[in-house]
Amino acid sequence: MENQRGPADQQLLDLLDEQLTEFTSGAAVVLGDRASCSVMLRLDGGVRRSASSDPLAAACDEVELAVDEGPCLDALETGLVMLVDDLDTEDRWPAWTRTARAAGFRSSGGFPVHLRSEAAVAVNVYRPGPGPWDRDSLVRADVYAQQLGRVVDLCLDLREANGQRHALEDALAAQASIDQAVGAIMATKHCDASAAFAMLIAAARDGRSDLSDVAVQILEALVERRPGGEL
Repeated sequence: MENQRGPADQQLLDLLDEQLTEFTSGAAVVLGDRASCSVMLRLDGGVRRSASSDPLAAACDEVELAVDEGPCLDALETGLVMLVDDLDTEDRWPAWTRTARAAGFRSSGGFPVHLRSEAAVAVNVYRPGPGPWDRDSLVRADVYAQQLGRVVDLCLDLREANGQRHALEDALAAQASIDQAVGAIMATKHCDASAAFAMLIAAARDGRSDLSDVAVQILEALVERRPGGEL
């Protein structure tokens, strides 16, 4: 599913697509009225269709993205529910409306999803029959949308946890390089750890480089230097 408006981590997008596709596969049972649904996601500056319960719903949302107007996009941007009681009389989003009618839908609703993260999600619910949304249908669709939001939050939590893990691994690797460089300086300059660390700091300051980068350079020089030479 193509990213329409910007880059995002591909592994995360694949995870979201997989989980949301599985979630939406049961839309007709959960929502009733032989309903279909499609999910739009805004993440890292990009808006995309992430999942759909069937090809007809997917086609409608793809048109909505292509013309940049429709109930799901409006729900995504405003945080408000966008209801269409009868597609035969709907005139707010002409291209999307024509596509939805041609697909056999007669009413729909765009439902925003409340998330804990910086992402935004909305769900388009399509129904084959016209008529106003009664209270039971609205509650069922909204609960469905918010349950879907929990799936998105869990996926985003996983990305954050992985990011923290990678940051910790990078920090530990940098510290290991610094410790090894201090040891190398002690061995070649015949000084104690405090003096060696001071030399490392001075080299980083003079070169306007990170301490860990200078440490790596020193270790590389140690490997490459000739026997009996100095760093």
